Amino acid sequence: MILVTVGSMMPFDRLIRAMDSWAKSHPSQDLLAQIGGGNYEPKHMRWTRMLSPRQFRETARDAFIIVAHGGMGSFFTAMELRKRIVLLPRRAAYREHTTDHQLHTVQWLREKKGVFIAMTEGELENVIDAAMGEDTLAVDEVPPSAPEPFLRRIRHFMNECASPNPEIIQPTSDH
Repeated sequence: MILVTVGSMMPFDRLIRAMDSWAKSHPSQDLLAQIGGGNYEPKHMRWTRMLSPRQFRETARDAFIIVAHGGMGSFFTAMELRKRIVLLPRRAAYREHTTDHQLHTVQWLREKKGVFIAMTEGELENVIDAAMGEDTLAVDEVPPSAPEPFLRRIRHFMNECASPNPEIIQPTSDH
């Protein structure tokens, strides 16, 4: 099964339309799309508006491939479950998001094993074919926590912020 998700925050009709077209030309493939609040309702694949977090994780676990927007939540879920993921970034020019940060995100993720990037909906078919054609399920492993040197830096920063700074004047109660 292929899980298609737009995430839980915003609609992404361009992705759902493109995947519905893909489903029409690949009738033997089983797809389930989480379409959120989008206006477009698929005609060639199963769909639901929203899955609960538990249902989403179970469905993602059972999926062969996940097709999603360029958000980090979908990416991390796919990597944790060791699933291939195809990403199509939302575009501000199409009013799918307020910025083009997903373009930068997918560029950063491009070299990771198990991540396949379609920059346009026209590229989706070839990118999905490439993801499905991989001989191995090689996916970059995502550790369960951040590296210890990073955690030490965060702890140090937090301790510095918690320490009173003599240059900062504290309000007094007699004002």
